[in-house]
Amino acid sequence: MKAITALFATVLLASSTLANANTISLVNDTTGHVVTTALNTVENYKMPAVSEANGVYINFDFTYSGVLGNNDFFGAFFGSSTGPSFGLKANGGNGGTTSDLFVRLGGTDGTFLAGSNLVAGTHYALLGYLSKSGNSSGNYNTLSLWVNPTANEIASLRGADITIKGDSGLSSITSAGYRTVNIDNGVSLNVGAISVNAVPEPGSLALFGLAAAGLGLVRRRKQA
Repeated sequence: MKAITALFATVLLASSTLANANTISLVNDTTGHVVTTALNTVENYKMPAVSEANGVYINFDFTYSGVLGNNDFFGAFFGSSTGPSFGLKANGGNGGTTSDLFVRLGGTDGTFLAGSNLVAGTHYALLGYLSKSGNSSGNYNTLSLWVNPTANEIASLRGADITIKGDSGLSSITSAGYRTVNIDNGVSLNVGAISVNAVPEPGSLALFGLAAAGLGLVRRRKQA
């Protein structure tokens, strides 16, 4: 069974106690080198093409402090920053809802997870799974999102909190990454290491079990 893994940088949004809260410190997990960049940033990571894979998943966890403003954004993406994506887009983007988590198969709009009104100081683990399902074109056409997935959900790839379908236009994935934009002053976002993996067979217990154990994503969903 083939697994392709790229361990991305840990992302720390500078504390609101600093003079300029609109900075990001990128910490390289290998060298420990810290680089401070402008707030609105795209980090793109090249990876081997995985056209043979049935699916590709990205997972990360995060907490935040402060008050989220409309369209405060942190998202992980497949392919490019305008490709399939999921993550934080506060208040439905424009304040139309109180939902803060989105999924999309491309572009800049998104479908929001109903009831995902995030709470400061709460730990969230996100897993986004882009897959091919009954698509004669060979393109990825299904994106599912789990929030604080349980062990059974990770092992079976069932019980997603939200799933959307459509043609992503991508038949293989050669890059992935993250994007941040519009984070308000006074908001501090702490994002754990991001990883991406190819999944040759849907519902692979071994791969997802190991990934969950290694990244600490096996958690019991909070009771509503």
